Order: sequence, then structure tokens, then C-alpha cells
Amino acid sequence: MKKKGLILIAVLAIALSIMQIVIIMGTSPASGSGKNIKEVKAPDQKEAMENDLFKVEEYVAPKIDGTNVALKGTATDNGYTDVYPAANAIDGRRESASYWEGGTSGPSQINVKLEQAYTIHTIRIGLCPDTIWGPRTQTLSVKTSDDGKAWKDLIPEKDYDFDPKTGNEIILKDFGNVKTQYVQVEITKNTGANGGQIAELEIYSNDK
Repeated sequence: MKKKGLILIAVLAIALSIMQIVIIMGTSPASGSGKNIKEVKAPDQKEAMENDLFKVEEYVAPKIDGTNVALKGTATDNGYTDVYPAANAIDGRRESASYWEGGTSGPSQINVKLEQAYTIHTIRIGLCPDTIWGPRTQTLSVKTSDDGKAWKDLIPEKDYDFDPKTGNEIILKDFGNVKTQYVQVEITKNTGANGGQIAELEIYSNDK
């Protein structure tokens, strides 16, 4: 009987200890008093939503007046890599598999002979716009010719940045109106490959 009484006293002591712990936790600052709890309301979501921090503004390529007369021209180069010849640069496509890549030694040159002499006003040079074609810088210049032999400087050599965020393209138009039948782009440096790269070389004219 005495043994049972001791056990009962021990059980009561444990029970009292547990009650004290519960009371202390209930009155502590970390309890559910609401003082340190911030309520967050979920948005009224009826469809998939994207956080504004992860949204990337879609690039819209500017429309250029006139006609891309390079599409009816012919393209040659001073060397190309693998299966990426000059003809790919004027086929009207900018997919990753359709581009020109110059040879691996020396400057890369691509020449476009237009169907006839045109007065040109804008040149757009583009790479594939897919993000897999990461940003790169190409150092290039543009020349023109009446016969494909004697070349005149149109745009001096300069570094140009190509970035998929801005369409992976550059637009050159600060040369006024120039009548020519041949256009040459020379690329001396490319941070993305050994040779120069152009997916599409567009040459615009307002001539009918």
C-alpha cells in the first residue's frame, strides 16, 4: 500500500510539472498570442500566376521600312565552318541551324551580291534569337562596292553586342542612303566563337 502511495505521488508530481510547462509556453512571447505572428494573405488565384520578379519583357523587333533586297541576292565568303556557309545568311531564316559561321583563321568576310544596284538605307545583322545563343560581342565593319572588287568603307570597325534579351540583333542605319550592288561584312573578333557568325544579313531599300 505504501508503495502504491509513492507511485501515485510521483505520477501527480510529473503531471504538475507538465502543467507548469504548458502554462509557461502559453504565456511566452513565442506563443500564439499573435504579437510575433505576421498574417500573409494568399492572392485570389484562379489560374497559374508568375511572380513579377521573374517576368522578362518580350523583345519586339522594330519594323524597317522598305524591302530586304538581300533575299534575292547571292552570298559568298572567304571560308566557313562545318555546314554553315554564306548562303544561310540570306535565306530568310534565323533558326539555330541556319546561320553562317566564318573560318577559324583570320578575319571572317561575307559578301552579298544584290540582284541589281539598290539605294540601301538600313542593314540588320541578326543571330538566332533563342536564349541558347548567349550574349556575345562581335567586332565588325561594313563595306560596299559597285563591282565586287573595289571596296569602300560604309561603317567603320566597331564592337557590337548581341544579346537574346534584345533579339540577338543589331541595326545599322547611320550611313544615309547609298547606292550599291555589293555589301561586305567583315568580322575580326567574336567572343562567342572562333569565326564570325550571322544568322541573317538583311539589307533594306525603298527602291521599287
